[in-house]
Amino acid sequence: MSKGEFFVGWSAETHRADRRFLLGAGLGLIAGGGVLGASLAINRPPIGDGIWDQGTPHTLRGILSRAPYPILRTRGLDGDVRTVFLASSGKTAPEIDGRYFDHGADVSGTLITRGRNAMLAVADVQAAPSGFDTADLAAPAAVDRGPVMLVGEVLDAKCWFGAMRPGYGKAHKACAALCARGGLPLAFCQIGACGDGLDAPLLLNENGLAFGRAVLPLVADPVMLQGRLAAVGDVLQVRASFNSIRRL
Repeated sequence: MSKGEFFVGWSAETHRADRRFLLGAGLGLIAGGGVLGASLAINRPPIGDGIWDQGTPHTLRGILSRAPYPILRTRGLDGDVRTVFLASSGKTAPEIDGRYFDHGADVSGTLITRGRNAMLAVADVQAAPSGFDTADLAAPAAVDRGPVMLVGEVLDAKCWFGAMRPGYGKAHKACAALCARGGLPLAFCQIGACGDGLDAPLLLNENGLAFGRAVLPLVADPVMLQGRLAAVGDVLQVRASFNSIRRL
């Protein structure tokens, strides 16, 4: 009989060669998993720096408007007159008593911000004190910025501002469609700027009003549109007819 090592089926000890193989294979799998994870992290699409700070409630005082979407024009963010879009805490527009619109109001909720973009997930609305001056908060007239042809993606603004990360692309299509169906604002990001961009103009029809449900199938898909840019205060808008938006 050879004096070399041989396998004993009932032995509790693993063969030395098998031990070396299993140890090497295990270390290789661990190292490979680490490299793969790092590669995926480096090469993943950017998700942007938007954030929804649900732990810090805010109360902003300003004037409420309902068109084209519910908004609050306020100095409460940084002292400048800013537009804050309004949403519920879910995927719908906020439920606000009609008597508060076009008047001064105190709106409480949590902020969703990305760059200079801001949205408030509304928890409560109260009338502002009777002496509150809203004269400088009225929405200015739209300023036409000329014709544009853009290639990009129709977004729901709440998720893109920071409620979801990422808030764009095919993976987000179902969520974006629900938000759009719920009456939340739509925006438009150009190709290459959806992930790490800080600005996406509000998407409206050619009359400066919100689109109806006909636009839902185009949400989160690559599209090309022809329209006009317009600025209303601090909000940039792209206005286009539904027929001018074409899926790519």
